[in-house]
Amino acid sequence: MKSISNRFYLDYNATSPLAESVQDWISKGDFSFGNPSSAHQTGKKAKKLINETREYLYSLFDVKEDDFHLFFHSGASEGINTLVRGFFLNAFKNQKQADYYFFDTDHSCVVNQREEIKAFGHDFYPFPVDELGMPKIDQIKKGKHSCGLLNFTWVNNESGVVWPLYKALEFKEKLGCAVHVDSVQSVGKIRDWNKLESDLDAYTFSAHKFGGMKGIGFSFMKKDFPYECFVRGGGQQAALRSGTENVMGIYSIKLALEDLQRNQNFDETEFVHREFESWLLSKIGDKGKIAGYGNVSRNMTTTYLVLPGNRSDIMMTALDLAGVEVSAGSACSSGILKPSRILKGMGFSEKEAGEGIRFSFSPTFTKEDLPALFEKLDKVLSKYL
Repeated sequence: MKSISNRFYLDYNATSPLAESVQDWISKGDFSFGNPSSAHQTGKKAKKLINETREYLYSLFDVKEDDFHLFFHSGASEGINTLVRGFFLNAFKNQKQADYYFFDTDHSCVVNQREEIKAFGHDFYPFPVDELGMPKIDQIKKGKHSCGLLNFTWVNNESGVVWPLYKALEFKEKLGCAVHVDSVQSVGKIRDWNKLESDLDAYTFSAHKFGGMKGIGFSFMKKDFPYECFVRGGGQQAALRSGTENVMGIYSIKLALEDLQRNQNFDETEFVHREFESWLLSKIGDKGKIAGYGNVSRNMTTTYLVLPGNRSDIMMTALDLAGVEVSAGSACSSGILKPSRILKGMGFSEKEAGEGIRFSFSPTFTKEDLPALFEKLDKVLSKYL
């Protein structure tokens, strides 16, 4: 996306601007401020917007309401924490020990729960990936217990590597466990992002990744998924997540997804990404590499470039001054840049893991914008090659 100030924002995996439909709705100022649990007309108006969004999501993802719960939360970190902790708290309450399976390249909100899972008396098993970011199948082994949960990242937020959902079904059968799918980076970035496997147990999405408001997300969860609610209170959302619902945020989900459906051209997105990487590789030659390049299972919007000998923060600053906004991977805490855990998981050295820059495009980025982007990149990269 090129802004009016002639800057390119290429950090869509971190967050996206509000969809035009959301901006238009906000500009009208016709906000439904009522508490959706209230019985008066103002409350009912708010509840109507929530119900419209729920019906739309069940239809869009072709998920049956008889089989799956749908609940809203503040976004992916809360949603994934809630589902994982809820599963293991349920096992703890039923005096069961369970196994937590995840991968070295999963998001921090997945990996960083391992110590709390251990505190509940459960076991955890991190699985490795290969240099292309795919699971090392021969090292995926069943744990000690009959009860378990696997986190499966559909699209990796740093590398853009895609794991087909049929793989999750295979792991579920092999491990005999429930499967939660981190779906946060799937929307608009792969074909068939709205086609879910009904035999998997839970999916989590975050609205600000596809043009909705920040602070809102949603999860589908099988009705027989072992779960204990972590946010207790007034029993809203069938007591799955109590608290007065964020009506504006919830409705922004519907508006943003409708906008994406209207405007996305997968063939165009795929072409732009292919042209971008072709130009980039011709520019860097053998002086760098793209993480996961050569893997046919990657998304259409992400390129993670590693230029040995050039620190990520220095490269990011130079690109920012040139009008190209990128990142070093996941948003880092407290402004401290750390070597990418994902790159290290894919076999890069500690030093190389601190030399990556991630380009993540809008799903509606067009080929008309490429020449101006190449001009800016050429000026910067030429200084570091």
